[in-house]
Amino acid sequence: LGLWLLGDGTGRNFHPLPAQRSGVRVYGEQRGAAPADFDNDGRIDLAVSQNGTETRLFLHGAHTPAGVRVRVIGSRANPAAIGARLRPVRDGKPGPVREISAGSGYWSQQGGVQVFHGAQAIEIIWPDGHSTRQKIPRGQAEIVIRR
Repeated sequence: LGLWLLGDGTGRNFHPLPAQRSGVRVYGEQRGAAPADFDNDGRIDLAVSQNGTETRLFLHGAHTPAGVRVRVIGSRANPAAIGARLRPVRDGKPGPVREISAGSGYWSQQGGVQVFHGAQAIEIIWPDGHSTRQKIPRGQAEIVIRR
């Protein structure tokens, strides 16, 4: 049975959530998990691959507020912007960094579109070291940031 660890945002303190509470019930041998906004609603969903059986998709419920979807487009040589680091800015303070990667675990990969909640701007450090900051208009569902 899969295990969901709920953190407090510090990266250190995690508490297990039983499947009855998390809603993520995956019996058998899990191989990889990939968070992404699969249904484009501004909420992170989860795909879990398993050995010898079908991949499971858990769509995040509408009871949670939607965030802003941030899509980055890199240079001609790197259109997916692999290696770009995104940091949300809330009340003038930078938040945790997320990096666009080409893989994030065993048989899995996170989505290239990132979802942020409560950010007023996004700072991006591009793979070549150049940095930009993009304000997020209030109520915007998705923004595209180009290198």
